Order: sequence, then structure tokens, then C-alpha cells
Amino acid sequence: MVRPIVNRLYVRTDDFRLAHRLLSELQGRNLPAKQVSPSQVIEADAYWFGTREEVESLGGRGVAVDAESVEETISTWLLSRQLEAPPQQLVVGIDPGPRPGCAFFSDGVLMGKREADSIEEALNSIVDLVAHTQPGQVLVRIGHGSPVHRDRLLNRTLALGYHVEIVNEHRTSSGQRRHAHGAAALKIAMMSGKAVHEQRAVEATDGELRNLQRISRQRSKGQLTISLAAARNVARGNLTMEEALKDAGYESS
Repeated sequence: MVRPIVNRLYVRTDDFRLAHRLLSELQGRNLPAKQVSPSQVIEADAYWFGTREEVESLGGRGVAVDAESVEETISTWLLSRQLEAPPQQLVVGIDPGPRPGCAFFSDGVLMGKREADSIEEALNSIVDLVAHTQPGQVLVRIGHGSPVHRDRLLNRTLALGYHVEIVNEHRTSSGQRRHAHGAAALKIAMMSGKAVHEQRAVEATDGELRNLQRISRQRSKGQLTISLAAARNVARGNLTMEEALKDAGYESS
């Protein structure tokens, strides 16, 4: 059973508009919260959301927020919680395309969703979140559409050592509205797919190879950079990033 990010969570404010937005956003992220008034006493170790004035007055584990920054504030707070206690599993949903949609679930809680400007940006956002949260397992679910972009994403995520599933994304991306790809990625993340263990024949671009070299520097904590030949083998699936680093002389502690 996946452990909860928090055992007790409250919306503790007299601002009804703020309370409504907080409860709606928290519910959408699978984070149950109870609404109480600022005058009500809660557990000293419980987290709660309120206005800046309420947090300054009541103290404790209050998180200050205003109605215009609810989504951003909750995302930042969730990331800080993950740094305190690494998740057991990070699930990433990707709606493939030249501007991939991405959604991130940490132990069943929605960390956030977005549309990336490129495949590189999407991959970087995954790598950065994994580096920050250090999850026990990473599962990447990729929609089956847009085959060229799908296979590039599949190959790269497999090369990074993540578990990968291809999901039938039928009816996950209706229309082409702004942010539709992020919404589709959220649905993909929540659907089981077919596990994939082998890479597909897609040649990496020069930019992708340089990015794999950058990731190798990050993984080795700046000690070395794998060669272009090694990066090409990683992109093709002939080597994992860990194997390429080991062949280059890096020993992880």
C-alpha cells in the first residue's frame, strides 16, 4: 500500500473563495483535506493552508496562499514534502508529439501537469524531478499516438533506466485546445499500458546525444562526460546510462 504524503491536511481560512479553490485543487490531486475555521484547534503537526495573515497569526505548519496562486503554491509545497520523504513510485504520463504533454503522480498524488516546448524539455523535466525526489521506482506511461515522437520518447526513457508502458490513448486528447496535451497526459498516467523492454529503431539527433552527455555529467556529479559514441549506444538501447558511465570509469558510491 502506498504511504500518504500527509496524514492530516486542512484548509483553515475564513476566505470562502480561497477555501473553495483550495479544496477543489487538493481534491483534483487526490489529496483529501478537511475545511475548518481559523478558530478551530488542529493537531500541532498537521499541515494547513490559509491566507498569509492567518498563517502569520496562527503559526504551526501553515502554508500561506492566495486565491490566484493556489495551483503553484500546492505544487511547490508538494515538492518540498517529497524532498523530506522520497516517494515509493513516480508515475509520469506523456502525450507524445513535438510539444509533449506531461503529468506527474508521486505515490498517487498529482504533482502537476504541463505542456513542454520540445521532447528535450519534457525529458529534462522528468530527469530533474527524479533527481530532486529520488523515487524508489519510475514508471513512464507514453500514449501510443504520434509514432516518431512516441518512439523517441520510449527509447530515451528506457535508456535512462525507467520502466516504460505504451498506453492506448484513444479519447484522451479531444480537440487541440491550449493545455489539452497536459490534460491528455494526466489521463495517460492513470491508465495501465503494455510494458516495453526493447528500444525501437529511431536515430538520435545531435541535440539528443549532447543531452545524454549532459545527463551523464549530472549522474556522475560532474566527474565525467560519456563520449558521443557511448551516448549513441545509450540512445539506441545498447547500453544503459549506468553501464555507459561504468565503462567510462565512473563508480557510483
